[in-house]
Amino acid sequence: MKVLFYFLIPFLWQESTPFKPADEYGFTLNYEFRNKAVSDRFKVDWSNQLQYSDGTLPFATITIKPLKLSQDEERVKIITNLGNRIYSRKAAVDNDIVIEMGFTDDLKDHIDVFEYDVIFFSGRKETSRINLYVDRDGNFLINGEKRGKF
Repeated sequence: MKVLFYFLIPFLWQESTPFKPADEYGFTLNYEFRNKAVSDRFKVDWSNQLQYSDGTLPFATITIKPLKLSQDEERVKIITNLGNRIYSRKAAVDNDIVIEMGFTDDLKDHIDVFEYDVIFFSGRKETSRINLYVDRDGNFLINGEKRGKF
């Protein structure tokens, strides 16, 4: 039992990366209507990606603009809730970071990606992050604060 306790101690004391203050970035949420691919109704798809709707649906895109960077923030990466890295660039002030979040119905139903972490790095160390999350009620949260609803 003691061995298990000593093994878990380093994991319990890990500090999470702090959120980037709201005055250090700007964001814009854009909607546009896009056609969703029509699925073949007679084809069996064994993948985990479900599709409930066909036709023209609202598609959400968010643009984040860093307004202020600390001296040690050199790079920015975006990681999804599935663990995929979708963006990795050098961090710069007023450099737009565009994230095509997806169809709003899919975001609310958590069919595919519904959470994004924009992480700012100094070398290999995480310095700050911005968390984008869509809950099942359609609330759009940035760093845990409600910023809109789909």
